[in-house]
Amino acid sequence: MRKPKTIKKLNPQLRMMLCVIFLLISGCDGASVATKQHKYATGSVIAANTSANGQFTLIAAGGNLVQVWQKGVNEPIYRWRQGEPSDSVLLHAISPDNHNAATATETTVALWSLLDGKNQGFYQLKQPLRALALADNGHSLLLGYQDGSVEFIDFINRRRLLFMGHQQAEQLRQSGLNTEPVEPEPSSRNRRINAVDLSANGRYALTASEDGHVLLWQTTDAEVISQWQHENSITVARLGPKGKLAFSGDAQGQGEVHALPSGKLIARLQVPYRGQTFVSARLNPSSNQLLTGSTSRRLELWQLDTGQLLQEWQVGTHTQLRPASAMVFDVAFINSRQVYSVSSSGLGEVWDLDLTSSRESNE
Repeated sequence: MRKPKTIKKLNPQLRMMLCVIFLLISGCDGASVATKQHKYATGSVIAANTSANGQFTLIAAGGNLVQVWQKGVNEPIYRWRQGEPSDSVLLHAISPDNHNAATATETTVALWSLLDGKNQGFYQLKQPLRALALADNGHSLLLGYQDGSVEFIDFINRRRLLFMGHQQAEQLRQSGLNTEPVEPEPSSRNRRINAVDLSANGRYALTASEDGHVLLWQTTDAEVISQWQHENSITVARLGPKGKLAFSGDAQGQGEVHALPSGKLIARLQVPYRGQTFVSARLNPSSNQLLTGSTSRRLELWQLDTGQLLQEWQVGTHTQLRPASAMVFDVAFINSRQVYSVSSSGLGEVWDLDLTSSRESNE
């Protein structure tokens, strides 16, 4: 019988080094594990939005059904149906005060109360819709269309305004409103509206088009206040909660923070990846932070005034298909310690902030 060999134990330093190497190779990161996860759907969803604090989440998984989920409740509090069963709800918006919501197919819009779930109006559109936003109490609605026009509807004063600024981009570029030199774009470029946002009081609109043009304008008279230009197609445009800052991101991962009303560039995001497409964003000026959601499961926290990347996560997937991926449809700051994401995988996830890195970035 052979004498058993003695197994030599690794010294603690070498063992620690091997563990670090393994984590780097495997790409595992404890920060990418969600604190909480809720499955809103068994499959992929085609549209999802959340309120500014993550209290309400709207989910559309195909067809004319929209599920409304409330934080802490294990089943939808409302189930809204819009149009015929064959109609697909493609867009959602929630008012900043969390009182109302809007849902839309390509050619219809419906308004709803989040307080009692009742429908407050249904509207037929004359052309394909691309983006929408809602003001406090659902008093006004902003609609961005395929042809490059934007419609503002004031329900209180029963007033409609059709904004043609993106169709008149060449004239606006020559008007002297831009804060930085902008190269003229060929007139053949597609100026369809890709993203819109509306201030809480409904007085100011932020609109962005396929040709990379971003405009801030007054809804009282359609006067353009400021504008700036991206090199690529805009995919997200978001106003800060107090209307003093705006974020715009494009299909090639260029993200910019601008001061309002001047339109002055404050920061460009220091994006570490190529080919990243921004899908959603939320500004939190009180903590000097910006939260963005992108393609390829990316959820990222940035410092507003410098564009520095503070923290990043990968949202979950529901399928075993490879390559597994997800689009982060919307994001929210829950409080000073946690953020929230909802993605095309049908998952709502809560993530813990690294408060140490955030404090260091602000020093």
